[in-house]
Amino acid sequence: MDRTLGEHVRALEERMNLVSEQIMQENDSSKRNHLESELRALESALDHYHAAFRIERDIANPTA
Repeated sequence: MDRTLGEHVRALEERMNLVSEQIMQENDSSKRNHLESELRALESALDHYHAAFRIERDIANPTA
């Protein structure tokens, strides 16, 4: 992988913003459904990354 995990998360967040904008502009319900599906997948991936970050933080600093 050529980028850090933080960079990857930022790229996913940028993609989420782009897909959200596309959903708002899309008139074709089939295309909008596809974009909404992609958005849910992006949200799920980000949820997993954020959970991993929290676990890593808790392991690194268990008393915080």
